[in-house]
Amino acid sequence: MNKFLPFLILALILTLIPPVGSSANTTAIQLGSDALFNQFHHLIEGKKVGLITNQTGLNSQMVSTIDILRRDRSVHLTALYAPEHGLDGKTVAGKQVTSFVHPVYAIPVYGLSGSTRKPTPEMLKDIDILLVDLQDIGSRTYTYISTLQYAMIAAKEQGKEVMVLDRPNPLGGTIVEGPVVELPYRSFIGVDTLPLAHGMTIGELALFFNRTIGVDLTVIPMQGYTRNMIYQQTGLAWIPSSPHIPNLTSVFGYMATGLGEGTPIRQGDHFTWIGAEGLDSHKYADLLNGSLLPGVIFIPENKGTAGGVRLQINDLHQFNPAKTGIYALAYAKQLQPFPMPKSTSMQISMFDKVMGTNKIGLLLEQGKSPQEIVSSYEADLKKFIELRQKYLIYGDEPFIPLQPIQQKQPKQPKQPEQPKPSKPEKPVTPTPPQPGNKNGTTNQTKKPEPATKPIPQTPKSSEKIAYLTFDDGPSSVTPRVLDTLKTHQVKATFFIVGREVAGHEAILKRIVAEGHGVGGHSYSHNYQLVYKNMESFFADVEKGSQMIEKATGVKPTVFRYPGGSTNTVSLKYQDPKLYNKQHTVMQAIKAEAQQRGYTFIDWNVTNGDARSNKYTAAQTLANIKQQVKSQKEIVVLMHDSSTKSPTAEALPEIISYLKEKGYRFEVIQSDHPTVSNVK
Repeated sequence: MNKFLPFLILALILTLIPPVGSSANTTAIQLGSDALFNQFHHLIEGKKVGLITNQTGLNSQMVSTIDILRRDRSVHLTALYAPEHGLDGKTVAGKQVTSFVHPVYAIPVYGLSGSTRKPTPEMLKDIDILLVDLQDIGSRTYTYISTLQYAMIAAKEQGKEVMVLDRPNPLGGTIVEGPVVELPYRSFIGVDTLPLAHGMTIGELALFFNRTIGVDLTVIPMQGYTRNMIYQQTGLAWIPSSPHIPNLTSVFGYMATGLGEGTPIRQGDHFTWIGAEGLDSHKYADLLNGSLLPGVIFIPENKGTAGGVRLQINDLHQFNPAKTGIYALAYAKQLQPFPMPKSTSMQISMFDKVMGTNKIGLLLEQGKSPQEIVSSYEADLKKFIELRQKYLIYGDEPFIPLQPIQQKQPKQPKQPEQPKPSKPEKPVTPTPPQPGNKNGTTNQTKKPEPATKPIPQTPKSSEKIAYLTFDDGPSSVTPRVLDTLKTHQVKATFFIVGREVAGHEAILKRIVAEGHGVGGHSYSHNYQLVYKNMESFFADVEKGSQMIEKATGVKPTVFRYPGGSTNTVSLKYQDPKLYNKQHTVMQAIKAEAQQRGYTFIDWNVTNGDARSNKYTAAQTLANIKQQVKSQKEIVVLMHDSSTKSPTAEALPEIISYLKEKGYRFEVIQSDHPTVSNVK
């Protein structure tokens, strides 16, 4: 028997070790926490970190952000902060979340629910940056976003940075519904002018909140996320966010069944049933089903002496939780009249806090139909939708986080004549291949010679230069861009996709004839092809370069990486036989580019038109204004492909704004190295 003992012990150990890696292989997105540690780690290096989180703070591989920080020797995790329901998510709603010293981590855990909802100066004194990693459920009344807003205010008061690691809105980002909070009715379940269903991620909400707070804010976006994506499409496992939200069915039912605070109408079975004592279940179901609310069927079901309906959601994309909740209240009131809770000058009723106004309660008391109630807040809802637009990160295309989203507030120096310089981001240094590596330097070529020798640009110390750049053309949009540039006597640089040259040769010749710069941007712009390996990349780039030279007679001397030099999408397509996370295809490409003498150009300002094809000219201008501070040199990323008409529309105002800021405009040249690493 003894000789089998080691094998039995080994078998027992193996059963106790959870499987790893499967989660990362099946997720359609990467979370903000993934992007922070894989791509933007330099932002927290050397800092004392406080973390607002709970049991939902896991990355796409189900590893706790707490554990990742504790193992990271380049940062110092000094404090944890727990929202409602506590660090483990098991504290019942409304109960005080206490503060304590963690028995394992030996650091303070501060409760931010109950009597202390806003971090005190004492709680923040030992940190440099406050990280937030919480999974919201898409409802304005869910207090995790309230904790975020309170923490941002406290951080602003104490001069601390805030960084939000973005996570999905489980309901998606297209359903925006419900009454908007009015100022007198703000509370811990309504901290800002949000409707019941806001349709924003927690990162987008942070940007929205910051319009009135002004804290130094960084949002680390998700990779691969789209605006219409619901949680079930992310491939992520759902971690119960609180005791009554054990699964995604509860998430979708939360607003549909949980709006009756202070009335006889109540929810049941974790927000999957709604009803009241004495209510006729069948009449209630008939009214609700007769309203033809999208994506849901109502099944009559009694619970003891209470009548009600169970929600059977059959189309999660069409289902509108907040509107369904309004209809459920209105029809219940019609079937069983009951007095509505009233707010007074001394106390706001919980029902009015949930609604963010007293108007809904008054309309219900008057016996108004659900259609009339919904119509009553449509004007305010429209205003909110317009207001939130500038704070949205994600569009219809999978998002690629090329850089963090930062709202840095200008410092207030003691002497206005000597403002403090902004803190530069840590550059990303490529790792060259090791000698003898099969991915190393091959087929070295000389640096392409320009058609005419450029005049070196040496800006005076007081000058500010803007380099306007347009990617992915030429197209039918490009002539509109050129017309504007000509009208304003401004020069720009166009990074050409080789496959777009055929049929647009005349546009390319016009670009060159009017004194603009022409750069290469690959032939195919196909990430799967160009980032398979180093050889594929340079073959594609050279093919594009040849197409440009054939059409214009000018061989490009500057280039732009598809996705930028710090893209992470290349990791998805790199040949696993040749590359890994320690030695990536981008590292090999950048080392080879240096050997070949290629000058690759990044950017430090973008108008945001890469995020989606559904955007407005006003949004692009707002993005520029948000990012342009007092930089001496800016490279502005824009696009002139066929779907980017709003960019051409906004260009005159962008040029005028940059001129007002004191910038002159130049073409990018290969012998001016500063612009190659401004990103």
